[in-house]
Amino acid sequence: MRFILGTLFCMIVRLVMSLRYSVTIKGKENLKNFNKDAGILFLPNHPAHIDPILISLYFWPRFKLRPVVVEYIFRQPGINLIMKFVRAFSMPNFDTSLNEIKLKKAKETIEAMINGLKNKDNILIYPSGRLKHTGKEILGGASATHTILKSVPNANIVLARTTGLWGSSFSRSYLGKSPDFGSMVLRGIKCTLKAFILFLPRRKVLIEIEKAPEDFPRDGSRIEINRYLENWYNRYPTKDGIKDVEPAYQVSYSPFRREFLKLPKDFKAKSDVRREFSSEIEQTVFAELSKISKMNENSITLNLNLASDMGLDSLDISEVITFLGVNFDVSGVHPEDIQTVMDVLEFADGSKKVEKKKELIETVEFKWPEEKERPEPKVADGKIIPEVFFNSCNRMKDLYAAADDITGPLTYKKLKISALALAQEIKEYPSKHVAILLPASLGAYLVIIATLIANKIPVMLNWTLGPRYLNHMMQVTHSDVVISSWKFLEKLSNVEFGHLTQKIHFLEDIKKRVSKKTKLIAFLQSLRSTKRLLRSLKLNKISENETAVVLFTSGTEAAPKGVPLSHKNILSNLRVSLEDAKLLKTDIFYGILPPFHSFGFAVAGLFPILAGFKIAFFPDPTDSYSVAEGIVRWKITLLCTAPSFLKGILQGASKEQLKTMRLFITGAEKTHKEIFEKIKALGEDKILFEGYGITECSPVIALNQSNGKIKGVGRPLSNIKIKIINPETNKEIDKSKEGEICVNGPSVFDGYINNERHPFIELSHERYYKTGDLGYFDKDGNLQLSGRLKRFTKVAGEMVSLGAIEEVIVDEIHRRGVSQDGPVAAICYKEFEGKRPSLILFTISSIDKNEANNILKEAGFSNLVKITEVEKIDNIPLMGTGKIDYRFLQSMIE
Repeated sequence: MRFILGTLFCMIVRLVMSLRYSVTIKGKENLKNFNKDAGILFLPNHPAHIDPILISLYFWPRFKLRPVVVEYIFRQPGINLIMKFVRAFSMPNFDTSLNEIKLKKAKETIEAMINGLKNKDNILIYPSGRLKHTGKEILGGASATHTILKSVPNANIVLARTTGLWGSSFSRSYLGKSPDFGSMVLRGIKCTLKAFILFLPRRKVLIEIEKAPEDFPRDGSRIEINRYLENWYNRYPTKDGIKDVEPAYQVSYSPFRREFLKLPKDFKAKSDVRREFSSEIEQTVFAELSKISKMNENSITLNLNLASDMGLDSLDISEVITFLGVNFDVSGVHPEDIQTVMDVLEFADGSKKVEKKKELIETVEFKWPEEKERPEPKVADGKIIPEVFFNSCNRMKDLYAAADDITGPLTYKKLKISALALAQEIKEYPSKHVAILLPASLGAYLVIIATLIANKIPVMLNWTLGPRYLNHMMQVTHSDVVISSWKFLEKLSNVEFGHLTQKIHFLEDIKKRVSKKTKLIAFLQSLRSTKRLLRSLKLNKISENETAVVLFTSGTEAAPKGVPLSHKNILSNLRVSLEDAKLLKTDIFYGILPPFHSFGFAVAGLFPILAGFKIAFFPDPTDSYSVAEGIVRWKITLLCTAPSFLKGILQGASKEQLKTMRLFITGAEKTHKEIFEKIKALGEDKILFEGYGITECSPVIALNQSNGKIKGVGRPLSNIKIKIINPETNKEIDKSKEGEICVNGPSVFDGYINNERHPFIELSHERYYKTGDLGYFDKDGNLQLSGRLKRFTKVAGEMVSLGAIEEVIVDEIHRRGVSQDGPVAAICYKEFEGKRPSLILFTISSIDKNEANNILKEAGFSNLVKITEVEKIDNIPLMGTGKIDYRFLQSMIE
């Protein structure tokens, strides 16, 4: 039955596609006398997205081909069913990004193909691993074919060459990048319907098939196999004879006139101008490329192609991207952005930037639908977050709650049903703690709420900290499961996940497991009163003092500390924040901070949902232009973000794009005067709130409203008490004098996970949390921050531990045999107004900046952590107590 259905499907689709494509098969009659001990490995060139479909349609009925399909196509709705039917293999897309998850998936896919060939399956794989970039097929250092043949040397091999598709809308011939597949499919369907009615001109396609000749280098090296295939592929029959470069072949979209696909108005062809680079940058880049490619430095020239000329594969190019990030602070580079040596040099010297490229066809953009008037904002009644959520949903009903660019707008009623359905799946996980690795998105907060409804504790993972700390987070919380998203990880580059790669469950796959029965049960549950619903879910006995979430600090020691926040901590902070901030029922939030960030989790995520505001989410706070576009589309009035992100948004957005904005709320780091001035320049109706908060305090402590005069970080929230102590004696001092800030209130946590260090002090018979920050109160009662007691600094809103960096570098220096009676290295930092702080390494060793940054990378630190300068000195200065005199070192750089 499977064969009959598959064959019938192929016949029908071939008939439909014949309206647009005139396909000729050459050499099919020679496909016989195969070795019966193994399957057949079909190795075609890859000019366009459509050629795998054509080859499969014509050859599946005979060979039952199992194609290797890039994952973003494999997961397309509808197409996914076909992929499962033909038992296709899913391969990650390395053109968009490269990370550990993708590498693991690729390795598993190749192993599955090897086993398939041994079991006599016939497999269709593209040796290049991607659409060809030019009229010439280039395999470069691609390694999959070589790996497979090394494991299955007796596999049958069939070569296939497709001619005639280069130049179609499914190819890269227009923009030099893969076209959006979903948009191209819609365009293809429209063209097919148009062809059915108007008889459009047909595209002529030739597919040439040949069993691998005797001289095929089965036992050859990766490069030998790839060069052989390139020579075989690049023999394109044209009216002028055989050419080694396929000309772009265009076919009109109209039967009456010559109408071709148009380029976007802002498309610019790549310049061929050659530039001069500094000898230092050129030497550094050439040395790295030589190390990766094993080529002699003297043989490397600017016009060499990394793949075809230097033999670099996806992993090698990933190393180049990591090198640019570590040594030149370049981020956001995709593999397709660096084709030549000159591309690498241009990124290194800063003359080339990553540009956002538009697709051939614009995707559908969501907006808020019209709705009736909303009630006044209120954090609904309840002692635990699920109870407050249910009451909020009952109060808001069909009004819209949240939205993002993937899901679109969701009402409170639908959000409640979705959370109840998802909770039934999450409930099946054995561990009490469920780790969540997601960016700001509707899906992230749906998972968070569903996890709480499932009577489990969400653990928010910070993927920017590197594998060392991610592993630690999982260990201290005893988490066995990580919920993430394939769409998120698909775009996440150069991030290492440590042991998490074995524990990730994709949200997309979890949603597919939600049955119709589960959805029906969730719908019926949503009709119950909150009291009955809590009882049926066994949530009625949960105390408000129980842990609601585990967030992590970045740590002043060698590992981040787990901060368990209770339901009472979070809800008390949200309720008083609403009272003190004086928000409007018409306010629309924009959540762009990641939910592992305490400010993002509570204020820019849960708060609007529980209080009855609309909130739209966007996953990347560094993409200033997209954030600005989202502000316009979602009609945002209130933006919660860190000052460094806000600065980028203000630079990238026009005044017109920000006209709906009413409030800007900043936290996580000091807001500089220039940001206040830029907000004021937008108009008197724009207000900036600057807050002071700490993860351990859930997080808001004080709030400062900008009404023409900056007053430190403002006044404490109405349920927060602050005392100032002498950090050396731990005795309370007058609030007008500088000292360590200590906080008391219902939002203060009870202590770290698995950490015996006591972060509290008793003052006036009450327990206060010692923040480690220095400050005082001015005469108007506003809190002024004056410095940090602990040895950390903030980079892009994230805490960076100087002690942890120092420990790793010192260990490496000692490992290299450097001996010294005293310390061998120390880390200090220098802050700049509105810029990222510089990390300065003082050392007695000969270690340089590049070596130091590579040490940090190998130790598992994130790409945010980079040594800016190295100062070699004879001795590291010590204080009388024997401790390093950081104050003296700090004075040397200030």
